[in-house]
Amino acid sequence: MPPGLARDLGCRFSREDLESAWTELLDLAGITLFGDDAAGLALPLDDAAVDPQVAGVKAMCLDVAHDCNLACAYCFASQGSFGGTPSLMTRETGRAAIDFLLAASKGRRYLDLDFFGGEPLLAFDVVRKVVAYAREQGEERGKEFRFTLTTNCTLLDEEKMDFLNEQRVSLILSVDGRPEVHDRMRRFRGGGPSHEVVMEKALRAVRSRGGRDYYVRGTYTRHNLDFDEDARYLYEMGFRRLSLEPAVGTGASGADDWGISEADLPRLKESYSKLAAFWAESMHKGDPFEFYHFNLGLAGGLCRERRMTGCGAGYEYVAVTPEGEVYPCHQLVGNREYLLGTIASGISGPEIQRAFFQARVPNKDKCRSCWARYLCGGGCHARAIASGGNLRQPDPMSCLIMKTRLEYALYAQILRGA
Repeated sequence: MPPGLARDLGCRFSREDLESAWTELLDLAGITLFGDDAAGLALPLDDAAVDPQVAGVKAMCLDVAHDCNLACAYCFASQGSFGGTPSLMTRETGRAAIDFLLAASKGRRYLDLDFFGGEPLLAFDVVRKVVAYAREQGEERGKEFRFTLTTNCTLLDEEKMDFLNEQRVSLILSVDGRPEVHDRMRRFRGGGPSHEVVMEKALRAVRSRGGRDYYVRGTYTRHNLDFDEDARYLYEMGFRRLSLEPAVGTGASGADDWGISEADLPRLKESYSKLAAFWAESMHKGDPFEFYHFNLGLAGGLCRERRMTGCGAGYEYVAVTPEGEVYPCHQLVGNREYLLGTIASGISGPEIQRAFFQARVPNKDKCRSCWARYLCGGGCHARAIASGGNLRQPDPMSCLIMKTRLEYALYAQILRGA
């Protein structure tokens, strides 16, 4: 039971009664929300009607830059190069990627495109050309594109912000929080701190679009397990759309001393409890903020497929490199075992697509008995591969963090209604 809940209600009820009530609530949640039938969530997985190639791709991560001007310590992409030679996408490859997505999307009308890297603003001219081409081709073919760009903010200037605002490109702004927290992990390649530059440009970008259509996305590590203070700092700086993600790490030879471990869970629970209370407090005082992972979609927010598979990597969602290679997701770029094909030749690895499609909640032994399974969708495929090499065996550490986060997300809903 969340300690904050026990503290808030301890003056009215005994600890024994509170524990009993909490257990009953979890049991009810298992029946009403997460039961085995789950309102028809268990699809006929071997039926040809649900073949991953029938529905089509609906989202693409376009890596326009395998390069970056920062050298973030926890970067899964090897400081932007993805373990290879730094490169930028050409205009021709960008247009070909749009052609690939239009063909692979089958009958889907709404398509999502995320400009990613590395730092995508290093290839800003390509971003501009791709947006124009996608809108032109989408209009001709009866499809609508929604664009997102993930940036470290350092290269945002007036010209770029004007374009991104005019073209209604959503922004994911990478800011970790307090200056000392941000600068510990996110430094320029020369070693200098980036927080001051990032904060100034991120705030200008948000103000330029009236505080809409953005998220500040931070990462917390073992060095800032009090990440609730980073959320509070970002709120006080003026941001109202926040997301903070845990850095699990690789565990390789102790190299990632920043990676979250099981021993850190008590501190995580404490921080999530404080964050939930702060989130609810902001609601009650009339100046709320959105915290991405408290948006559970309990009232019809998430579709059936999302509850079964999470992000849909490998069949609904793919990533494309500057050279035009296609992978199941941005975190698997460069892993040749999971190469799906190229934008020129199309998907040449349908068996890989099928494997990702089949890696859904009912097919994962550890997920079938987990109360959180239809809120997390079975966990991150890339983390499963990194930790054990098996798509159907979720990363244990990621599961522990996810369940902790979801527990406090549910707690936050209780506080909001109190």
